[in-house]
Amino acid sequence: MTVPTMDVSELSRKNDKKRAVMLIVTVVFITAIVLIAVFTKHIWLPVLKGEPEQEQPVSTELSVNEANEDDKFHISIDSGMGYQLMPMDNALALLDDSSFHVYNLDGKVMNETQHSYANPILCTSKTKALIYDVGGTQFRLEGKSKQVYDKQTDGVIYLARLSEADYAAVVTKSDKYLSELRVYNEKGNVFFSYYSYDSRIIDIEFNKNSTGCIITVLSAEKGQLISKMINYSFGAESPVWTSVGVPTLAMDVRWFDNDTIAMVGDTAYALFDSNGTLLNKYTYDMPITDYASSGNTVAVITENTDLRRTVLTIFTPGASPVVRVLDGGEEDVFISGSDIYLLAGDYIDIFSSAGEKVGLVNKLSDRFEKLCKNGKYIYLLGYDSVGRIDYVK
Repeated sequence: MTVPTMDVSELSRKNDKKRAVMLIVTVVFITAIVLIAVFTKHIWLPVLKGEPEQEQPVSTELSVNEANEDDKFHISIDSGMGYQLMPMDNALALLDDSSFHVYNLDGKVMNETQHSYANPILCTSKTKALIYDVGGTQFRLEGKSKQVYDKQTDGVIYLARLSEADYAAVVTKSDKYLSELRVYNEKGNVFFSYYSYDSRIIDIEFNKNSTGCIITVLSAEKGQLISKMINYSFGAESPVWTSVGVPTLAMDVRWFDNDTIAMVGDTAYALFDSNGTLLNKYTYDMPITDYASSGNTVAVITENTDLRRTVLTIFTPGASPVVRVLDGGEEDVFISGSDIYLLAGDYIDIFSSAGEKVGLVNKLSDRFEKLCKNGKYIYLLGYDSVGRIDYVK
């Protein structure tokens, strides 16, 4: 039997072709691995950092609504953008640079007063609105139909907060202390005071029944800002507990229903138990641009402007943080119930507290800068007017 023979040059060409094919396959394989690694960075990078693994949200049916703005509803703002709009129980509180208004949900005026505050700030409870002048000495409590009281402080006001029992916590400058706190009852009488010798008071969070509060103070250690919480029961001379310091500038503190306490900082989020013990800390990997907290939900938006990458991080008690990468352009975040509303110019994305995208409102008539949700309505804050959308998922 004759064994077939092959030319050496032909064999070499076939081997070269085989090596070329294998090289291409190898390059494609490596490229695929790199691409997979890049696009799943949000999954494996936290593991390498020692952060908790993110639970992936379950997909649900998406409610898509084309914006149908109510032409009959219109609130005009004489002073232009810079006004504040907050929900009250079946009402809206609006504060601009010269006046305070309470409207019902259809835009009818229920209460209207003038003010002369240079830097007015608004806080609301279910039935009341607290207005105070940052850098000034005046504050007032307003109801839906009339003013409750009007007060003046000895020192200039740094900040103020309002509890659900309509207690007003007012932090002022002092000649003797770095800052001092006075808490007023619903009639405007002081019943609790706190003086800070070595740190500045930057936030007040009342407990559920307004029988005490957490005072957040800011100090510096080795050139780094440190935020610390002090829990007081009204009527007691000594604090219930004092937390460890967290290296961040605390912007908000939220008391969850399970008695854990969240601190929202400019660089990190921290969670404490009911005794003030630090449970865990989550550091943002990009600068924070906006945040919101309400009920049992905290939502933080971070953004890398160079990479045009925006991330929504959701924190709820008893669960790992949920991270969602967004399309970009989100300018405002608002929480209503368990839903998170993200305004991005001319559309609104709605997420559940579990991170599921549950709604979309698109084709807004203009690019709005802020939103507010009350009842079945979304209120859109434009430069010099407020619009309304009837929204039900």
